[in-house]
Amino acid sequence: MSAPEVIAYIDGGARGNPGPAGFGVRIERPDGTLVEEFAESIGTATNNVAEYRGLLAALDWARAHGQRSVHVRSDSLLLVQQMLGRFKVKNEGLQPLHARARALAEEIGRVTFEHVGRSLNAHADRLANAAMDEAQGDGRKSDGRKSDTRKAESQNAVSLKDPFSTLERAVRTVVFGHFARTGRAPSLAELCAASGARELEVIGALHRLADLHALVLAPASTHIWMAHPFSAVSTPFRVAVNERIYYANCAWDVLGILSLVGDGTCTAECADCGQAITISVRDGSVHGDGVVHFAVPPRRFWDNVAFT
Repeated sequence: MSAPEVIAYIDGGARGNPGPAGFGVRIERPDGTLVEEFAESIGTATNNVAEYRGLLAALDWARAHGQRSVHVRSDSLLLVQQMLGRFKVKNEGLQPLHARARALAEEIGRVTFEHVGRSLNAHADRLANAAMDEAQGDGRKSDGRKSDTRKAESQNAVSLKDPFSTLERAVRTVVFGHFARTGRAPSLAELCAASGARELEVIGALHRLADLHALVLAPASTHIWMAHPFSAVSTPFRVAVNERIYYANCAWDVLGILSLVGDGTCTAECADCGQAITISVRDGSVHGDGVVHFAVPPRRFWDNVAFT
């Protein structure tokens, strides 16, 4: 079976069932690369209606973007089994939504479905909860969330105006704190221990942080490569602060590290002529001779951040 063009993670819920409702959709490439994510509040509805509205939004997106193969992942067993034809659609309110979803799937060409646990659907859950926050209209985050959402997963709740969920922000804080204290990136086990989250949840948070350019993961892995200004691998820009060694990604990041961890010195060499270069910060002032040249304009840094 050939790989799908995109994977759609969907989730929907209501607080009160029926109650203030919304859905979230995250579109990824098969390698986990984020394509797009979006959420919408839908007023008062049931959990199941919100789940189907999320599915319809994902399929509408796929059709509009010319996708011919979509794999849908949802934590709603009812929706998945109904779309697979294993469960009958007895609820009259769901019947037109189900029929519309089947029609869209036929238009797209190949749509497959998979039931997954909520830990694997954390991003869509986060988006759905943000949409429910908006549907409530007062910005409060109800303890109920979805009627059966587990406490651990409520860490993913986030305002639509905030790019980071609570867990993502916690993981980011651990990453930078660990770099500052030790000069190296934390391991996955250390991140789980410090955040109190499960491994799959932390992996999801790392990928989301990478999507938002909050850090850089090594290719095809969950190992942290960069968390600007820190580098997890040795580079020509070696920064000494007291007895601790840090590595910067570039000369500019040298100053970033020293602004975070205190006075110190970087020894490097000119990439053009090989001449030794020393940059130091003492009492908050920069010392050293030389010119920092940006070969790539800032607006293009993330085209290839490793090269930059």
